[in-house]
Amino acid sequence: MIYLQMLFTFFKIGLFSFGGGYAILAMIQQEVVVKNAWLTEAEFVQVVAISQMTPGPIAINAATFIGYQKAGIPGSLLCTLGVILPSLIIMLLITISYLKLRNQKWFQMVFKRLRLLSIGLIAAALIMILGHAVESIFSIIIFALCFIATWRFKLNPFTMLIVSALAGIFFGSA
Repeated sequence: MIYLQMLFTFFKIGLFSFGGGYAILAMIQQEVVVKNAWLTEAEFVQVVAISQMTPGPIAINAATFIGYQKAGIPGSLLCTLGVILPSLIIMLLITISYLKLRNQKWFQMVFKRLRLLSIGLIAAALIMILGHAVESIFSIIIFALCFIATWRFKLNPFTMLIVSALAGIFFGSA
């Protein structure tokens, strides 16, 4: 029964989330931590961190890790399938519709509104995770330095990840 619940939950997450991986985090957190209590808030923040560091889309990585943590390899496969399947179906329908309706004004307005929705969902995910991610002034300093280095000086994010990890190992507090 847990397998069907996991598949349905992540299918719903994949179906009702727009705007990419970071926008989907708020919905994953609501379903996994608040509604189903599969993970604690701290465990969820750890899953998000691991999902960001591993290659691939963050939502798929998070679904895979959550599924594995809750129900092993079958749970991992079902959660991943659940979050991917709606996008596959929706993109197929959108592609067919787009080819037929791309010159219609009302159709173009739908895509403009979806961009605004994405910004709101990303902001909600940031607000939910921010309180649990900031543990010390050291973490704020590392964040600020990495942000400036990648934004202003166009440094490679992978390099920033390695430098941040080393700074945490050598200078971070336990």
